[in-house]
Amino acid sequence: MKFLIIVTSNPFAKDYSTILNLTRELIKKGEVTIFFSGNGAYYTIRPETRELKEMGVRLLYCAHSAHQRGIEKPLDFFESSSTYNLSRLIGEYDKVLNFN
Repeated sequence: MKFLIIVTSNPFAKDYSTILNLTRELIKKGEVTIFFSGNGAYYTIRPETRELKEMGVRLLYCAHSAHQRGIEKPLDFFESSSTYNLSRLIGEYDKVLNFN
C-alpha cells in the first residue's frame, strides 16, 4: 500500500509527534511519502526530520513555499518539488492524509 502525507502546518505545531508515530506504523504496511508545503516547508531545515528519512520515507517539499519563507538550503535528504507535482502524485497513492 502507498501512503502520502501532506503537511502544511509549521514544525512547531504538535503535529510532528503525530506524523512521526503515524509514519512508524504506516511504513510497516507499505511505502510512505511526505510532502511539505506552505508553512510545512519549515520542516526542511529541522534536523530531527532525518529520522523520517532513516525510516525509508520519501521527503518532498514545495520549492516555491520554501522560497517564500526564505529557506535557501533545505537539508540534503529532501527532494525539491512543486504543488503541481503534488497534484499529479495524489492519484498514485492508495491513501492521502493531510496535516494542516
